[in-house]
Amino acid sequence: MKIIMGSVVKGFALKTAIRKHLEKQGHEIIDVGCYDVDKFVKFPSIGERVAKALNEGKAKLAINCCGSGTGASITANKFKGVSAISCESVQTAKLARVVNDANCLCMGEGIVSAELGCEIADAFISAEFQKMEGIPQNILDFWKEARDEAMSRGDIAVERKIETL
Repeated sequence: MKIIMGSVVKGFALKTAIRKHLEKQGHEIIDVGCYDVDKFVKFPSIGERVAKALNEGKAKLAINCCGSGTGASITANKFKGVSAISCESVQTAKLARVVNDANCLCMGEGIVSAELGCEIADAFISAEFQKMEGIPQNILDFWKEARDEAMSRGDIAVERKIETL
């Protein structure tokens, strides 16, 4: 499976460990940066790169690492088509895919060990969305509309030429 990966300097070691783990399993990684711990990169720029790659269809899933996972998820969620979670447990990663159809896993190097990060990534990648029975279509439509509206903020920033890179 193709998987988009991104990080800032404070998430680089975690991204690198997870990348090696996933490549050993045969996954193809599309790395959108950062590529070097000596060059500072703003977390919004990595979130934007991850979102763009998802929206361009380069992969169906992404993993984005920063210091806490919070900045990465907040930024990625500003873009249509991205449903990002900040995650610290295997169970949360699985449920985010199964129940919420999340497509971007964000983790913090200061919170999640490399070993746990690999386990979380495995759970996220192997789980699949399961449409829940019994939820009325009008509620599902509302959730989608609300999510799309919330996700348009990053696109608006790009249109207004607000620099994130």
